[in-house]
Amino acid sequence: MDKELISAITIGLATLALISQIFLAIFIVGIFLLRLDKKNKEIKKITQFLSDNSLPFAFLVAVAATAGPLFLSEIAHFTPCKLCWFQRIFMFPQVLILGIATFKNDFSIKRYILPMSVIGAAIAIYHYLLQTSPIPLPCSDEVANCTLKQFAYFGYITIPLMSFTAFALIIFLMLFLKRQK
Repeated sequence: MDKELISAITIGLATLALISQIFLAIFIVGIFLLRLDKKNKEIKKITQFLSDNSLPFAFLVAVAATAGPLFLSEIAHFTPCKLCWFQRIFMFPQVLILGIATFKNDFSIKRYILPMSVIGAAIAIYHYLLQTSPIPLPCSDEVANCTLKQFAYFGYITIPLMSFTAFALIIFLMLFLKRQK
């Protein structure tokens, strides 16, 4: 595949991660404001919309967070390290689980998805720290170096940070998921 096209797609993935981070920040501030002003109807409408649609949104995040790494390894030929594989182990099944839960309106899925996402997010943060920390942390992968930055867009977005963003977004959406009667 053409290097310019690969570069454009990786910039697109990084931009998607940046937009997701902005979304998370806005909604975390929004939740804080909701706690301060319980009478604000606009914030209540937004949180109700998010609660009603968090299952399909989480499914879409999982699809994108699965398609991205598959593109990076299979088409762009970025070799995944051991920590990348562990993150994939916790993300890839979520596509199937969230897809079925979305189709069946199974809101009890939160108890399965949250632990997978929290563990995956912890691995992603550790991996990101390996890449950005001046203190050398252990990385013993013979195939690919865990500390290698394949790219760093916007000055800070690397593959592990994109992974963390997806896990954090799924965690956030699962916390909004409420049982429907």
